Amino acid sequence: MANTFRRVHAPAAAAVTLCLARKDGAVAAEVKLANGRQFSTTGLLPIAEAFGIAVHIANEGAMEMVVIDPQGLWKPSWGDLQG
Repeated sequence: MANTFRRVHAPAAAAVTLCLARKDGAVAAEVKLANGRQFSTTGLLPIAEAFGIAVHIANEGAMEMVVIDPQGLWKPSWGDLQG
């Protein structure tokens, strides 16, 4: 069964946010996490590294993982992206 993720348009304060982007022709991402009213970020990382960090933080903190994907870079093999 594939994992299900929710598409959002802005970082979510109660979730781990994976922000997809294209860098040098490859898919990359940054992970954003709310710290009060501020968001901390990993900066842009290779997609496998960012995805792994986001999943780990979400699992450890029992948080939802949401995705910002304005360029339509999400691959179905990563799971179902709804919204």
